[in-house]
Amino acid sequence: MPFSSVLKSKLAKQDVIYGILNSVPSPVICEMFAYAGFDFAVLDTEHVLISDETLAHCIRAADCSGLPLLVRVADDNPLTIAKVLDAGAAGIVVSRVSSLAMAKNAIKASKYPPIGTRGITGGRNTGFGTLALQNYIDLANDQTFVCLMIEDAAGMASLPEIVALEHVDMILEGALDLSLSLGYGTQVNHPDVQAHIHNMAQICHQNNMPFCAIPRTPQQQASWHQKGTPAFLLGEDRGMIFKHFKQQLEALKNTK
Repeated sequence: MPFSSVLKSKLAKQDVIYGILNSVPSPVICEMFAYAGFDFAVLDTEHVLISDETLAHCIRAADCSGLPLLVRVADDNPLTIAKVLDAGAAGIVVSRVSSLAMAKNAIKASKYPPIGTRGITGGRNTGFGTLALQNYIDLANDQTFVCLMIEDAAGMASLPEIVALEHVDMILEGALDLSLSLGYGTQVNHPDVQAHIHNMAQICHQNNMPFCAIPRTPQQQASWHQKGTPAFLLGEDRGMIFKHFKQQLEALKNTK
């Protein structure tokens, strides 16, 4: 049965965790992430078209290969969150969290009473009835991973309140949308954008909240490591695959 206890325990032990954004939804690729050694993957359903059947197969493949798979959802809609968790996802990544209320809604949708308002169902998440419902509820409330993305100025303003909430496991930066929100277009490396990202990390550190960085240059990667950053997202698989294809093709064409 899929739970994210491994991910939570690594963060609790202050182990550095490494993840990747899955923008090419495929069970095979999810298995490859596991065998490549990633600690977690984030399957994107905000910007990527994916059927419920493919989502279920990706979650199952990740679970069977021992990879905690978090599903990125577009907002705090409780129906969407319940669906991906009922399918067996280890947790959620909620995009564009811009207020304390939205953060609270995401928690409520992810947890069963008395913590939240998530509705109970049988099926794969309960081992098809082999786990008593109350035992499952207790496990799910303890182990379901809740990650919130801060991607705009409003989210930055609300962050000090958000990181004080119980049941939030990690904050993930979203530099590109943050840059757009601040009026810098796609200049994710603009000094002001990077200052906001580092302020985000500092607020998290001051409140013992794990922060996940997305380094975009070797210099940023080294800097985040030196600061003791607890979590990294390598980037998205789609761009990496495309870049590798291009490089390999060019190398072949230029072979004399």
